[in-house]
Amino acid sequence: MFESLLTQPQRLELPQGGYIILTLSENVSDHSLLQTTGGHIAEWVIVESNDYKVSLLARVHPFLKLEIHSNFVGDVNNDADQLISRTAGQGVRLFSAIGYSPSICASILRQGLVIKITAELSGVNFIPLFDKQWQLIELERDYRMFGAPYELRRANAVLARARDFQLTPEKLLLEISEIEIVRGELRSFVDKRQIHEHRTLLNDISNLDTQLQRRKQLISRQYHQSLERVNWQHAANHVDSFEVLQRKIESYQLLAPPELNAMVEQLFVDDSE
Repeated sequence: MFESLLTQPQRLELPQGGYIILTLSENVSDHSLLQTTGGHIAEWVIVESNDYKVSLLARVHPFLKLEIHSNFVGDVNNDADQLISRTAGQGVRLFSAIGYSPSICASILRQGLVIKITAELSGVNFIPLFDKQWQLIELERDYRMFGAPYELRRANAVLARARDFQLTPEKLLLEISEIEIVRGELRSFVDKRQIHEHRTLLNDISNLDTQLQRRKQLISRQYHQSLERVNWQHAANHVDSFEVLQRKIESYQLLAPPELNAMVEQLFVDDSE
């Protein structure tokens, strides 16, 4: 339940001040990434370090691509002030932060998560150069298996997320799929834990499931509205650019008689008044 599907450990050799870049493989869809949100997607453990290089044991999700660079040129979050110091035998895990849309997390992951590695006498520093949608957490501080059940916390996080009315149909499908996964986790939690005698907890889960179903209905309605055809001559997802529409209007003005153009102009004047 708390262990992600990760690859076998591989040893990495990084130069002093090197960078780890983690990206989502190009042939992997955002929907495939949903299965990784239940746990960590990468893990690094310090083997040894000196003034010239750092040795790590790395485990990553099969959907991800891991690269090592001695230097990095690109756009990163330079304001990231989180620094995690580790020594031999210690490590970190990479999680998606609870409460953020999976489409946002996937988009950031496609751009690449950059982690800078520096070595000092006190140990090795992991410096994340990305936004708070993804989090580096020390192994001993991975408390996701403690406290409130993860299924309930994830359901509450999905319900607390603000609706985004500018999402594309593909992103809306991703939101709907996430809700279905969370509802399935709640049902599995009830069956495996056999909590039918715990009425308070069972009522909380029932209320969460009802709210998730209503949220799914609202997003489904938004999805279907986004696919409605505005013109039967075009496909449902066809949208003309502003330049194309402007050229069409100019062509109509050239072909139409002057009286008709004057009439249209007068209509706009009347509406503005």
